[in-house]
Amino acid sequence: MIPAELAAWLAASLVVVTIAFGIYFALYQLLYVTIVIRAIGAIADERRWASDELLSGTFASPLTPGVSVLVPAHNESAGSVACVESLLRLHYPQVQIIVVDDGSTDGTSEVLRAAFPMTPTDEEPISPVPVGGVIESIHRFDHHDALLIRKSSVGRRADAVNAALQFARHELVCMIDGDSILSPTALLRVVQPFIDDPTVVASGGIVRPANGAVLIEAEVDRVEVPSRLIERIQVLEYLRAFLVGRAGWSAIKGLLIISGAFGVFRRDTLVQLGGLDAESLAEDAELVVAAHRHHRTEREPYRIVFVADPVCWTEVPATWSAVSRQRKRWSQGLGELLRGARDMMLRPRYGALGMVTLPYFWLFEQWGAPLVIVAMVLAALSGALGLIPWIAIGLALVVSYFVAVATSLLAIAIELGATPDYRTGRSMRRLILTAFLEPILFYLPHALWRTIGLIRAIRSTPSEWGVQQRSGFVQRATTGQAA
Repeated sequence: MIPAELAAWLAASLVVVTIAFGIYFALYQLLYVTIVIRAIGAIADERRWASDELLSGTFASPLTPGVSVLVPAHNESAGSVACVESLLRLHYPQVQIIVVDDGSTDGTSEVLRAAFPMTPTDEEPISPVPVGGVIESIHRFDHHDALLIRKSSVGRRADAVNAALQFARHELVCMIDGDSILSPTALLRVVQPFIDDPTVVASGGIVRPANGAVLIEAEVDRVEVPSRLIERIQVLEYLRAFLVGRAGWSAIKGLLIISGAFGVFRRDTLVQLGGLDAESLAEDAELVVAAHRHHRTEREPYRIVFVADPVCWTEVPATWSAVSRQRKRWSQGLGELLRGARDMMLRPRYGALGMVTLPYFWLFEQWGAPLVIVAMVLAALSGALGLIPWIAIGLALVVSYFVAVATSLLAIAIELGATPDYRTGRSMRRLILTAFLEPILFYLPHALWRTIGLIRAIRSTPSEWGVQQRSGFVQRATTGQAA
């Protein structure tokens, strides 16, 4: 037993802390529900960008801007050929492809040169964008408007993107990862906002895990929710992040992130900003924040939008250890990003980004993970000391659990209403089962990984490209036999 005075003080302190945590999580849920509501409305409005008639007109129009597709690749030999093949099959009038092998040690360049006839060239850069690594060789594809650039690596994806940006000549620039697959109409869909509104400076599309997808001739033929739990969890995460999160933030004009796996920007804007920040682990979000800052400072009208369409497929980590490394890196990148943007927070001149998005990410996305751990420790301590009844603690956990499940089920419902990708009985059962398992099996380790990443951001721990074991894409011949 502990002394009565100390017990009373602890009880009073824990009551205050409990109330504070209750207000914190209630505010989080309120803001999240608001974003969900805006996302649903935005997705319904943006269905017009998926119209086949509209896309056909865009393809035929001589005014449709050309696009340079930049593909940074570091040890992507498993999926790089399928990635390039999907780009060569894009239904778009003017496409330039620039693949940068960023110091790969798995033969990425050799695999590509064996798959596609190409010739060495001595082309000169077009745009003066800083690059840290040294360009070792440039090859031009014999039958396509495409380049393969081999360069030494400085350990950052952004430097590889900047190397590709130097050679981009079209009005728009699209960035994708070397393990990604674009659907044939991907560029038409994501470029449409630029045509509809000349003030649009950036546009992002949905990214989906390709794990479980089957390709025929570099095009996704069908997709099933993967059997591995860790892959299914990531499918669910991507649904929540894109269909709910980014659609909602875009609707209130406070979009913070356009995924580096699939985003389109005006080339002049990128060059004016000096390319991507090669020192940032969150270079995609860093670029979006820089664009917001620039146009707000210059008082120029602009829009940064999200297109709610599943147009890009990318391979996600298939093991718990790989996901752990990825999430630590993501969390560290977010911490560094928010530290660099602290002068924009709660500043009306930066609009919804400064007044809503950045404070939300700072309060809930950055500090949410360590606060969850602290709350669980305090709850266990309170129960063990008899200061709070276990039944009350259990009730709070049950409520939190079903709120998390309900959020995932809502994302699944939005997905099933928007696309046919996961409508098979097996995929639906797997998604729903995962929604119930994720809070139990994933939330605590994920919170620990994010907390470690935040600590690394606070300590400014150096970090480089993550090493991920690639499996490549499952491909079948048109006859249905495995390729």
